[in-house]
Amino acid sequence: MGQNVRNHRFRRSIAGLGALATAAAGILAGTTGAAAEEADAVEPKLAVYVEVNSNDLANVADYTLADSGDAAIDMAMIFAANINYDGEKAYLHFNERVTETLENAETQIRPVQETGTEVLLSVLGNHQGAGFANFTSYAQADAFAAQLADAVTTYGLDGIDFDDEWTEYGVNGTPQPNAESFGWLATALRDRLGPDKIISLYAIGPTYTMTDFTLFDAANVLDYAWNPYYPTYDAPTVPGLDDRSRIGAAAIDLSQTSAATAADFATRTVADGYGVYVAYNLTATDQSAYLSGITQALKGEATEYRAAPRDTTSPTVTIKEGSQFTKLRVDGSYQRVSFALHDEGKVDRLFLNGVEKDLVDDRWSDLNRVKPGAFGAVAGENTLKVVDVAGNATEVTFVLSK
Repeated sequence: MGQNVRNHRFRRSIAGLGALATAAAGILAGTTGAAAEEADAVEPKLAVYVEVNSNDLANVADYTLADSGDAAIDMAMIFAANINYDGEKAYLHFNERVTETLENAETQIRPVQETGTEVLLSVLGNHQGAGFANFTSYAQADAFAAQLADAVTTYGLDGIDFDDEWTEYGVNGTPQPNAESFGWLATALRDRLGPDKIISLYAIGPTYTMTDFTLFDAANVLDYAWNPYYPTYDAPTVPGLDDRSRIGAAAIDLSQTSAATAADFATRTVADGYGVYVAYNLTATDQSAYLSGITQALKGEATEYRAAPRDTTSPTVTIKEGSQFTKLRVDGSYQRVSFALHDEGKVDRLFLNGVEKDLVDDRWSDLNRVKPGAFGAVAGENTLKVVDVAGNATEVTFVLSK
């Protein structure tokens, strides 16, 4: 989005809330034990938001649990796409960095998913009046749900996270929020995604405060709802989501909340039987020591930072032998020429004289029987550029004769 505000949630924090939360914990100490006994044992999930405007989502894969080697982070949110308004209807918008993250799924999303982390697309208001809480009919809500579902399918995501901030309901002549809108939207999205994808609610804004959750089957439509205010410990109330394993009370900012508070919230999460712990703003720096205080309480293991070395090796481009592939003239030019392309990090695409050809990402690929008029080739000098999925490139020049 064009107006994404970095660290925006920390600005909503109220001075002294951490102290109030600690005092509240003391008051509730007599009931916490009973609540924990009644709650089913659950290993809470660590859900982390990544500001992709300034950080790669792929950083999530660098964090693993010290003993098991499992992913330290259970859910990673791409923060953030936007719900925009075109003057008539809401539409899903990706800014440049979100687009890059999604379109480079092989390097940004798949490595994270391969560790066992589920990747969700967080969707945020964008000051244009279009929001999750002001659709005036099921059909309108379903039209937007179709765009969300298409994004999940197209980019191989694990779900959608709804964050109703910065919407500015009413601007551009848009309707005010109503009690039914989000129920329509979430239900339509669930119908389109099926039961195996995640729908989460960042419990803020009219989508949380004005929705009548009894008007739809919230228990079967929503998977999770969590606290949006950093740094506080405060479980949202969503009728239908009565199972604490689907609720997140703890919310911290990884760059602003003290490690002691973060660890304390994790201990309370386990004691109270809540199923989600929310953290914001994972960056490219090594935050494993900080995260260890959280995962030790949540999962019984410390967190390790295992950043893989970046692929810096350029693809190999080799001329293929054999008259069926390549025919060399005595003057050193080619009547036709073929190339074998190889890269252990997978070949992504090539450019022949600037004309792009997308390739199936694989270790080996080919460009066969290039001659004037084919693939953008011309008589005379030609330039072939081959790029791997990490962005490394190799260029070769060759001359074709008529």
